[in-house]
Amino acid sequence: MLTTAARALARSWPGLLAWFLAGWTARLLLLRLAGAVGNEWPLLGQLILPLAVIARLASYVAMFLVLRSALPHVPDPESTAAGWRGFLSRWGTAISAAILPFFVIYAAWGMIAEDSRDYASSALDQANYFADQSARALDVTVDAWSLSLLAVAFAARWLLQRFREKLPRWTAVVSAYLEAVWVLVALLIVRELLAGVPNWFATRRMFAPVVDAVVRWRDDTPWFRGLGDAFSWLMTQLGDVVFQPLAWVALAGVVYLGSRTVADRSTAGARTRRARAVAVERWNRLPGWVRTGVTAITGGFQERWLPIAGSVRLIWSAGPLVLAGFLLAYAVVHAAGEWAGMGLFRMLGPNPYAFWAAVDELIDLAIVMIVIPLQLVLVAAAYDTAARGGVAPLSPVAAAEPEAVPNR
Repeated sequence: MLTTAARALARSWPGLLAWFLAGWTARLLLLRLAGAVGNEWPLLGQLILPLAVIARLASYVAMFLVLRSALPHVPDPESTAAGWRGFLSRWGTAISAAILPFFVIYAAWGMIAEDSRDYASSALDQANYFADQSARALDVTVDAWSLSLLAVAFAARWLLQRFREKLPRWTAVVSAYLEAVWVLVALLIVRELLAGVPNWFATRRMFAPVVDAVVRWRDDTPWFRGLGDAFSWLMTQLGDVVFQPLAWVALAGVVYLGSRTVADRSTAGARTRRARAVAVERWNRLPGWVRTGVTAITGGFQERWLPIAGSVRLIWSAGPLVLAGFLLAYAVVHAAGEWAGMGLFRMLGPNPYAFWAAVDELIDLAIVMIVIPLQLVLVAAAYDTAARGGVAPLSPVAAAEPEAVPNR
């Protein structure tokens, strides 16, 4: 795996750096635009913010596609479509497929908090307080407007996906944007609703004694407090060094969708094949209108989550050595980035505030410009190593094979 990663990095590093910098620049400019517009019209600013998220995702997807040619066991099913036109076509398709899985990573590992902070900082920088203007960009309220926006974006995206075969190819871009809008607005609304839950419990008479008793017991019982702190620390570390890398492998599986053929499904066990046959037989017994309705409703779910489940199965089937080596290498790169940042700050020593204001973001950029491409190279190499002998994830095309999906 490490040999594959080194070869892929040596072959693809110019493209990796170029795409990373392009995504970083586009995200920064879009956040500035969203902050400026959000100060005047918060809802409109929230419509621009998803573009910054898509810019980050688009750069990561492009980096995975750049690495694809250096991965011996992840062949390109559309290698005949050479040149920029073919690359852009595969890029757009992969972005649309990867949006929802990416938002799982985006929400679970604090990227949404990072973008929210940068969005708020941009709004504060551009607010004109002398004109009696306040930064209102993050005023996310659960009202008829926000819920209507959520419903319209979701419905429009569903319609575009439902009739995509009859629509022009450029509508895939609109579909990707609408998906980002409804997912991001939904996350912001849920975060706004959950923010008041602890205070709500603490202020309810029926729950206040229970909350107070738990707080007192935690303060009076050192072992319980230590156990809770240790559990929180353990889950944080597991998230950073285990769950997050595996989530990135799942995202790589979505990007590399179609890299394995339908014939690979023959590796499924006999028990799995029997269970699938029973499910297909029972499905065929349902009325045609029920099958059509369920397929229409769950089609988008299957397109996104079947590849993720297959990718997790793929990396798990690669064996403990591959899995442990990948997680260790990913953790080493992550820790090296943190230590490099600390070392640079210590090496520069004490300086005036103006100096740090000028170089702080440059140092952060220099570190992430190295760390993130290295991490994505490791993810791609781990996927390639697992694909060499593992069970390939199902693509929607593969899942639609007549023997696996019943006739309607």
